[in-house]
Amino acid sequence: MGSFDLVRLFKRHFPDDPHRLGHFGTLDPFASGVLLVGVGGAARLNDFVHAHLPKTYLAVGRLGIQTDTADWQGEIKQTDFSPYSQQVISQFDLEFVKERLEIFRGDYWQAPPAFSATKFEGKPLHEWARQGVEIKKEPVKRFIHSFEVVKYQYPFLCFRATVSSGTYIRTLFEDIARELGTIGRLSALVRESIGSLTMENSLRPQALTTDFSAKALKPEEVIPFPLLELPEMRKRAFLNGLSSRLSQTVSGEYAWMMSEGENWGLVQKKNDEWKTVINFEALKQAQSSQT
Repeated sequence: MGSFDLVRLFKRHFPDDPHRLGHFGTLDPFASGVLLVGVGGAARLNDFVHAHLPKTYLAVGRLGIQTDTADWQGEIKQTDFSPYSQQVISQFDLEFVKERLEIFRGDYWQAPPAFSATKFEGKPLHEWARQGVEIKKEPVKRFIHSFEVVKYQYPFLCFRATVSSGTYIRTLFEDIARELGTIGRLSALVRESIGSLTMENSLRPQALTTDFSAKALKPEEVIPFPLLELPEMRKRAFLNGLSSRLSQTVSGEYAWMMSEGENWGLVQKKNDEWKTVINFEALKQAQSSQT
């Protein structure tokens, strides 16, 4: 099941609200794991999920083979069965590999692969690539929060990495193989978590029933922005998108505007005022009036 297949499955349970459904980060066709889906207007939080929630992956890569897609589903472009690979790299012990790959922590510059959803002139790179046109994008700075070599048994290397949004694990493994003195492509990939949302507390597709929405998480449970309480006298102004000055102080640029335990929207602090970024309550009232 692909990412968009899962979204279509969700739409069956939200037939009156299809335009507000969306997922937060496509999984590669060969990968599995956590996919976060926004409903009821939460899909508008896409940029904030990517900016504030790192993703953790468990991956297995194979050294000595390079494909056009950087995974096992692509066409083989090059192989490395050189004496150095067979006699030296194959003899690396786990501790040596761990020490050699310590560099993959912190700031990390990465250009998106040719077969990816990154867009050029409004069209994903993978569409250009399938037309025989390879678009080379400039490297973008990403961040690797943690990196761990789990197992090394030549020619396979298993690793776990927690990375900032937009980091391609396929490309990361190609860089890992290069650091070890060879080439490589991914064999398996699992997204274990997005922020605090893990595989263990996720729903399985077969568990999606008409009452599954009772298990859904609220936005403030997903993105840990501070909470502000909206005074009764400011509710109408907030619904109309007007800024608010509040006596309550919280740290940070963004906050959730709450009213009696209900999330009314996302606000941003500018010049001592809280300006509305996303107005959930207005969206909800507009939907109610349409039905």
